[in-house]
Amino acid sequence: MLQSEKLKRALDAIEDACGHCPICSPDCPIAIAKRAINGLYYDVKQSEEAEGN
Repeated sequence: MLQSEKLKRALDAIEDACGHCPICSPDCPIAIAKRAINGLYYDVKQSEEAEGN
C-alpha cells in the first residue's frame, strides 16, 4: 500500500471521528489533526507523482 493511501485512510478516520460541530474551533484536536494530515497527504502525493514521472 502506498504511503498516500495510508494517509487517505487516516483522513477518512479523522473525518469519521469529527463531531461536525456548528462552529469548528481552530483549537479542536480533530481540526488540528485534519490540517496536519491534509498537509502531509498533499506533500506525499506530490512526491509520489514526481517519482512516477
